[in-house]
Amino acid sequence: MDGVSTTTAPDPGHTRVPAVAWPRPLGLVVGAIAAFGAVYAVAVLSTTGQRVDSGLMDAVTVTGAQHQLLDSVLPNPYVLLALALGVGVLASLHRPRTGLAVLVSVPVLVASTQVLKALLPRPQLADPWLMSNSLPSGHTGAAAALALALLLVAPRAWLPVASVLGAGLTVWMGALVVMLGFHRPSDVVASVLLAVGAGGLGLLVRGRPALS
Repeated sequence: MDGVSTTTAPDPGHTRVPAVAWPRPLGLVVGAIAAFGAVYAVAVLSTTGQRVDSGLMDAVTVTGAQHQLLDSVLPNPYVLLALALGVGVLASLHRPRTGLAVLVSVPVLVASTQVLKALLPRPQLADPWLMSNSLPSGHTGAAAALALALLLVAPRAWLPVASVLGAGLTVWMGALVVMLGFHRPSDVVASVLLAVGAGGLGLLVRGRPALS
């Protein structure tokens, strides 16, 4: 009949569940690479950046008994890497693509910290003498690798727990290597950015997240 509109009540059995907004994996990779380049350019390739970065490390570096105490609680990066790979192997037994995502992204992250550290130059600008490049931090990369593995395998309901554990471990490692004088703050930030990029790669391999 003209002028009369009818509506159909939604079927409770077919109610749509709003989709969870996930970051685009390629965006994570590209954004992390761009941010890494920016950190390197500012903290390593500029005089002011070198001065500020090293000054921050010197301001919080501990010595003596405090140094020994913090060094004793510094996590072993090789153990963290082994745990991250173990998480990937276990996940592959039940969710092959999730396990593959871990076994691809974790080695990429850890290898990139070592390769970039060796390849990237550190010009003598504000340093009192010629120093080798220490960006990015391999210790922080190992901690972030375990955090990444946990995030990739965690079901959606457990993501908050995995996020807290992973972030706590990475922050703990990053703070320790700076306070011990092993790394400058930019080294830690650069490793975290590499972890973000590796996470994007892992999401590309894994596909949709687990629902339970």
